[in-house]
Amino acid sequence: MNPAAEAPANLAFGRFQVLPHRRELLADGRPIKLGGRAFDVLMALIEARGAVIGKDTLMARVWPDRVVEENNLQAHIVALRKALGAERALIRTVSGRGYQFTGEIRILSASPDERVGAAAVAPGAVLPPTNLPEPVSELVGREDQLREILSLADAHRLVTLTGAGGIGKTRLAVAAGRRLLPRFPDGVWLVEFSSLANPGLVPAAVAGAVGLELPAGELSLQHVAQALAARRLVLVLDTCEHVINAAAGMAEAALRAGSAVRIIATSREALRGEGEQIHLIPPLAVPAENAEDLAISWSMARFGCSSRERRRRSRTSRRTSAFRR
Repeated sequence: MNPAAEAPANLAFGRFQVLPHRRELLADGRPIKLGGRAFDVLMALIEARGAVIGKDTLMARVWPDRVVEENNLQAHIVALRKALGAERALIRTVSGRGYQFTGEIRILSASPDERVGAAAVAPGAVLPPTNLPEPVSELVGREDQLREILSLADAHRLVTLTGAGGIGKTRLAVAAGRRLLPRFPDGVWLVEFSSLANPGLVPAAVAGAVGLELPAGELSLQHVAQALAARRLVLVLDTCEHVINAAAGMAEAALRAGSAVRIIATSREALRGEGEQIHLIPPLAVPAENAEDLAISWSMARFGCSSRERRRRSRTSRRTSAFRR
């Protein structure tokens, strides 16, 4: 196996290069003195792709299986900012939440020459920022649905995925967001409404997910919409049904404020917004050969049959079905 293919990709932002395999930070091609923990902090912030990382999460990443004081993290943040010099503002403190890396990341080619610092930038290899969670398993049986959602998102600025609870709306919306990410330089942002008890907090949830810096008194629907107006991004508004009017108002305001914003929403009911395209998510198809077994198991369980009896009757049913065919 080619060891070069296994090496982690080198990265660049501005005049800096990051060489993970050598744990080095270069400025204008020259190494910068940086401690190992500070380098780990930098990598964690970069890999977050513009999302805000909480202090506890960052400490758990940099000091796994150890309990450390918060001032240890602060010391390495200071060291990192000192290393960045005039670009120290790339490491942003988000009050009460954590830290955020705001630079535009470029992936560097994985050639052998790159291992000694002569890195070449792969054309168009930009990592837009996002807070979308990493997939934990493969999306099975939903490729046709995903293609249809992407087709709708290409043609329309507001697409709402509807369907029963637990049917997979969120997972499809996140998967679509990941496919769209390379086309939106200002990122794809997941805004989760499931924990909101007050619909009036919808604009604040959007601002928090995207990382907008607005005074507390300006977290209104219109102010948030105006702050998004010039950005080429996708909002994934998740679980809208219990804040439906506020979510619909936020979506319409954002779309009217600027032409570059697109929205994918998930809800048990439509938002009924202007220009909305509704896509009903059906249940996953059950293979015909298993449908009868499922029906029998459900019926037996309902009327108190044991699992052994359910298996026996299922086998008998399959033999009878095969004989009839």
